[in-house]
Amino acid sequence: MVLGNMMNESGQQYVAVKDDKNTWRILDTWHADLKMLSADDDIPDDSAAVIALSEGQFIALVKEAASLGVLENANFGSDIDTSELEYEIETKDIKIQQLEEKLSNLTKEKNVVEKAASRSEEFELKEKAMDNILKLVSMQDMTKLSRD
Repeated sequence: MVLGNMMNESGQQYVAVKDDKNTWRILDTWHADLKMLSADDDIPDDSAAVIALSEGQFIALVKEAASLGVLENANFGSDIDTSELEYEIETKDIKIQQLEEKLSNLTKEKNVVEKAASRSEEFELKEKAMDNILKLVSMQDMTKLSRD
């Protein structure tokens, strides 16, 4: 008995199979090319009875069939109203912007605090006093050099 005759008797014209490389093969079981094959023969990919589709192509085909109403009970979306999702996204975007501003302000405050913490008022006064002493000593040395 030949393969084509067995396929015709099954009553199902098309069979889809996915392999381990995410390639879908759709076989037209009623195609004339299959009548020449025996039950032990492999059906080559280049046969006119085989259509090979990538995973993305297959998904696009199924979605289009569902949107046209060809598939019964096909639901690829959710029951959530998109206006609710848009509102939630907008709310989250505003929250993100507020948090980014808060983070920026905290970073600025941290920099001010770090500068203030690194030098106390007493340290500043001592530093000015040392600078003045160095200036006086330098002026005194210059005076000595000019007299000699």
